[in-house]
This record gives sequence, C-alpha cells and structure tokens, in this order.
Amino acid sequence: MTGPDDNDSDWENKFYWSFYELSNGNIINLHFTENWEKNKFVDAEYDYYYTNYELKSGETTSYEFGDAKANDANAMSEEFFDWFESLPSYHKVKNPTHPSLEEEK
Repeated sequence: MTGPDDNDSDWENKFYWSFYELSNGNIINLHFTENWEKNKFVDAEYDYYYTNYELKSGETTSYEFGDAKANDANAMSEEFFDWFESLPSYHKVKNPTHPSLEEEK
C-alpha cells in the first residue's frame, strides 16, 4: 500500500504489514513504513501492535490467521483488507497497549 494519492506530492510512503503469533499466544502486527522523497529513499520506521482491542463500547475485535496460503495473493489480500477495514478508530480503543518488554524477548 502506498500514499499519498496526491500526484503533486514529492513524497511517497510505502506501507507493509506482517503478523506474528507470540509464544504466549498473542498475535501482533508489525507495521513497516518506507518514506521516499522525489524517488529517493529517506528513512524507514516500524511499530508493532496487538491485533485485539477492547473498545470503550465494551465490544472486542481481534485478528485471527485465516486459511489463505502464501501463494494465493487474492485470498491473502482479501484476508488482509477484511482485517484492515475492521480496525477501530484509535479514540474508540479502551486501553491501547503495545506488546510488553517481556514479550519482545
């Protein structure tokens, strides 16, 4: 996924996501972004998040690995966008947290 959609911008951002199941059973997503200016690489950044959220409304949402196989780009894309489009707005999350230092080891 790339952005911005504005063709007049000198900047392009390339976004990548990957998902990992930790040894404690929690699933996280790694979000990696490349920042480009005038077709030259400037820098990169990454962050990681839990894929399950408790919302202020009391609802919960979570990511679960689907049945798509790595060689089936359409199924992988469908699973990704099902997850992506279901993400709650940050202000709706009850207690946003990142994986702990214990889980990073």
